[in-house]
Amino acid sequence: EKGMSGDDSKRQRTQPTLGYWDIKGLAEPIRVLFAHLDVPFEDKRYEQGDGPEFSKACWTDVKETVLGDHPFPNLPYLIDGDLRLTQSAAIIRHLARKH
Repeated sequence: EKGMSGDDSKRQRTQPTLGYWDIKGLAEPIRVLFAHLDVPFEDKRYEQGDGPEFSKACWTDVKETVLGDHPFPNLPYLIDGDLRLTQSAAIIRHLARKH
């Protein structure tokens, strides 16, 4: 876009990714904040399958590759450009400061 440096332009085209289980839970306030801010994002949901014996393999099999060398590869997570965050309160604070 006009008036943006190369880095700013790239950042505008990259949508943040929010990852969490396929439930409302701890990620729902983050989803609501994205909607309120009118910020498009990828909503990556991990399905545990049917109970009573849920399988977390959909997350545990990929968590080391999704978040790289992040010291706490937990859900929910946010990938925003080069930034990787976990913990819902930290994610909400980041979004509030950024937007």
